[in-house]
Amino acid sequence: MTVDQGELERLASALRLASSALEEALEAAENLGNFDHRFDVPRALGGAQRLIGNAEEAVAAARETR
Repeated sequence: MTVDQGELERLASALRLASSALEEALEAAENLGNFDHRFDVPRALGGAQRLIGNAEEAVAAARETR
């Protein structure tokens, strides 16, 4: 399977932006403390960060197979 390198770079860029946005959101959530007892916002953001990390690993693997 051939991977479109332009689209791969577009995905990598979007993942970097998402990662940065999640860092900001996590910092803000931690500064706010436990503002909503129904949800653990920092934990949810941490889960999203792990998913972004997984996607970044997939992009890195795709780059290696060129």
